[in-house]
Amino acid sequence: MRRMTFFVALLLGSACDMSDEFEGEPCDVEKDCWGKQECARTLSEEQLDLPGICADEGTGCTPGGQLGCVCDPEDSSIDCSYPIVPIGEAYPLMTCDPTQLVCVVAPTEDPTEG
Repeated sequence: MRRMTFFVALLLGSACDMSDEFEGEPCDVEKDCWGKQECARTLSEEQLDLPGICADEGTGCTPGGQLGCVCDPEDSSIDCSYPIVPIGEAYPLMTCDPTQLVCVVAPTEDPTEG
């Protein structure tokens, strides 16, 4: 009986932590995330009314993956070309500003110019 109680308690304890399921999910406020996670949302995202992402407390933002977060135009893993929030979530295309070294909205090309 003790063994069964232990296994049930173990299963219930592991089922309650859903941090992994919420990790990287779009969010607008802390309550959108789980437990000790924060809604890592940059000022640029807030100004454009874009979602942040659920991440461990203290994350701040994802380098090369969120508007307004640090980037490196020479490093393809953090050059802003792969946003952490899916484009389908109305997140704009980004580029790494070579002067500021932060992700910014990529300029749109005017099809009438040429």
